Amino acid sequence: MMSDSKVIVVGAGIAGLVSAYELNKHGHDVIVLEASQRVGGRMITDCSNGYLIDGGAQFLSNSYRILSGIIEELGISSEYLETNRSVGIVRHGRIHKFRYDNVFSLLTGGLLDFGEWLSLGIGSFRLLRKTNKLPINDYSAWMEFDDEAAESWSNGYYGNTITEYFVEPLLEAFYFQSPSNTSRALPIAINAFGAHKAKTMTLANGIGSLPEQMAKELDVRLHTPVSNVLVTPDGVSVAAPSQRFEADRVILATPAYVSKDIYSSPSTLERKLLNTTYSSTVNIAIALKSKLSKEMSLDDIYGVWVPRAERKVIAAFTIESRKETNRAGSGELVHVMLSGEAGKMMVEQDESHILQKVLAEIDRYIPGISEKIAFTRVYRWKNAEPNSPVGRCKAVFEYRNGVTTRNKVVLAGDYLGMPFTEGAAETGHWAASIVNVA
Repeated sequence: MMSDSKVIVVGAGIAGLVSAYELNKHGHDVIVLEASQRVGGRMITDCSNGYLIDGGAQFLSNSYRILSGIIEELGISSEYLETNRSVGIVRHGRIHKFRYDNVFSLLTGGLLDFGEWLSLGIGSFRLLRKTNKLPINDYSAWMEFDDEAAESWSNGYYGNTITEYFVEPLLEAFYFQSPSNTSRALPIAINAFGAHKAKTMTLANGIGSLPEQMAKELDVRLHTPVSNVLVTPDGVSVAAPSQRFEADRVILATPAYVSKDIYSSPSTLERKLLNTTYSSTVNIAIALKSKLSKEMSLDDIYGVWVPRAERKVIAAFTIESRKETNRAGSGELVHVMLSGEAGKMMVEQDESHILQKVLAEIDRYIPGISEKIAFTRVYRWKNAEPNSPVGRCKAVFEYRNGVTTRNKVVLAGDYLGMPFTEGAAETGHWAASIVNVA
């Protein structure tokens, strides 16, 4: 291991922060360069009039080994809280409640009939027997399953009903991706959360508090956009507006479309990964003046998934007090996520038009919501999550197996991992491990 080397990390999203955090612990001289005015990327929390709003990423999990470990090291474990386990899925216009830790609730809650429930249960158990030892945060480990689109696979494996009322809404609610354009590797990996007895978690001060705490341990330079990363005979030269940084190694931890513009000499495989496309969404926070009345309480459900057969534009919505009781003070906070298709169409539309569409649809589930609004906040995510078509998993595997300690630039970021927070963090952890032994 070469300690005390000079490393530049480009990007202060969770991938970049994790890589810098790990290298800092091992004695490297690390500087993090971030173009924006804050750290965290899509891990953002705003506080407005006593309402705590997670504007991008929505939750963590106790099965997130890297982030859970960092939370413990930072001494904020007391803020790491389990959310409500009750979820609803719409079928035939009605919300059917189930608990993600109770497979029988899919049957007793009326979402599935016995035959459908049996097909899902047996199929999922068979998958778990094959995959329970694979790491759920390392996308490259799932290469064996990166050979078919999720929709055709699910229709054949589970049946069309499970695809429509479980697999499809799951992919849209969390990743804004259609099963017809997504590799089966992703839903099979998500299925493995069951083997890890995963619980959905949050942080009392919002998900954005984690990158903020991490940044306090690091040398982070905000408002420092990088225009070029150039490999030189002596190392790597990184150009910023008013300064050029020289380093032994660079971890390029920005999203694919950013890295593509600033990395001057990618290999053929790197270029392929840097062409990764992203799904889009719009997140809408709707602050209500008062708590939901008993008749519209949604039976203590935290989140609702809306399948494509049931939706217009909304893929999912949550009741935030069921994430954590102090999210909305004496009022309530409803958080709405648009589907990938709707997000792509609406991400640049006027806010009033977005709200008109959203409020008309969510009124089906929370009647009269428009009369209770205190304020709204719209978060536009043109590049919300890396798309996971057939082939990305294999490309990530090939890239990782081709990287050596001789590489002066190591890629990290969401497009190299699972499309959730821990997946991005794992890419930063992996990149740091490569640089740490260089």
